[in-house]
Amino acid sequence: MRPLIPLIALTAALLATGCNRQSETPVPKRTAYPRIESYGDSTRMLRLGGMEFAVNAQAEVSSPRDGWLDITYPRYGASFHITARHFDSAEALAEAIENRTVRMSLNLGDRQAVSTEFITPTAFTAIMLSSLDGGSSPVHFMAYNTDGYMLSGSAVLTGVAEPADSIAPVVEGLTADAERILRSIRTP
Repeated sequence: MRPLIPLIALTAALLATGCNRQSETPVPKRTAYPRIESYGDSTRMLRLGGMEFAVNAQAEVSSPRDGWLDITYPRYGASFHITARHFDSAEALAEAIENRTVRMSLNLGDRQAVSTEFITPTAFTAIMLSSLDGGSSPVHFMAYNTDGYMLSGSAVLTGVAEPADSIAPVVEGLTADAERILRSIRTP
């Protein structure tokens, strides 16, 4: 029984030293990176090219020319460039849809994107592409209906567009606003 006592004492001493975790205590980093404050959910209705849709109430809005709209998000360093058109024929609308689809694809290049397609409550077909590694133009959308109305837009980042984890909150915010625009679109 005597040889067992030193073995128990040695085991207890080894277990006691394993409980000292002072070196694993979390220590804050000396440099913190600011989080981008997202925009609120409040909206306002805008008209463009015979259509109405909701945009973020805190975003800045300008119209560089007839049929165009810029929605700027200063905190994001980003803007949506939106155009609206009405086509008199189904062929002209189909050609515009094809053109916009090609343009969205070319703007993204070989980057991966999430494609979302849905029918709005007002019978617009809506298509949205969003890419975390989409470079300087990470969000694209278009919506059209059988009456020949078409709204399309692209988000453009004016600041640094990489790395993807740094712009993720911006792309998520822009994607949410693009979806809000698409789901609220209507013809008066």
